[in-house]
Amino acid sequence: MKKFEKMFGFCPEPLEIHVGDITVSPLPDFDSIVAPMSDWEDIENDWRYAPPQQVRDFMSGEIRERPYSSRVFRLPKTHLIEHATATGDEHLDFLVWALSFFVGMRLTTTEAGFLDATPIKLGRLVDFVPLGQSLERAVKLADHFWVTNQSEPRNAQRFEAAVHALFLGQYPQALPFESFIYLYTAIDACYALTQALWPPGKYITHAERIEWMCGQLGVQTPSWADTAVQGNTTVSPIRNDTLHEALFMGAPLGFAASQSGPPINFRLEMTGLVCRLLVALIDGND
Repeated sequence: MKKFEKMFGFCPEPLEIHVGDITVSPLPDFDSIVAPMSDWEDIENDWRYAPPQQVRDFMSGEIRERPYSSRVFRLPKTHLIEHATATGDEHLDFLVWALSFFVGMRLTTTEAGFLDATPIKLGRLVDFVPLGQSLERAVKLADHFWVTNQSEPRNAQRFEAAVHALFLGQYPQALPFESFIYLYTAIDACYALTQALWPPGKYITHAERIEWMCGQLGVQTPSWADTAVQGNTTVSPIRNDTLHEALFMGAPLGFAASQSGPPINFRLEMTGLVCRLLVALIDGND
């Protein structure tokens, strides 16, 4: 069988992972690749922001900066992932998505795989720290997930989508409603994956979905998603207003930062919930 390999990045730490047929290692020139980090511009609080958009005049060849960022940008590749028995390039892409989640920063095999901004330190996008052999186990679990879901490729796509939405929801310059929408879609992606793996056998309303999913995966249901509290949930009416009526916390999108009444840091709470759901999903409900 053909051996597959792909370069990916950007990771500022020299990851060394060997598990089964899979190897993750720094590129030979890793040190020289990461050394210029100290001179990078557009860095704020360990986040690298998209550079200004540049355009070249066809006639004069002059390069001019536009008054807005390029949004999609690239960072150098730092590592190589190899798999002796991979089923294809998509297999490696999925492993990098999973590794990206477990190290808590965006990693990509694509040429320009970053949107608006990305952290340049590990652990910034998740609320846990992998200890000991956790990364090796995570890669092994991700590989097993891919193999067992080959007949339903959309399951791997849902996991990747949930990770990406989780990351997008933590963009430092995002408005509260933007973070809420991204993080709720990450929860929805987790629900779609949970439902595909363990079909409930009945229709579950939006208000019930987080509670059902948490029960299925052994994750504690947050109070704002518990239907027993008041026969509904705190979050589902906010979700309905935001997505269907362009109202967030009772105001047009962008005009409200938080809801009235007891404060709930939805950005923090929803991030933590998605992290736990994704760990449970990749771990096979263990």
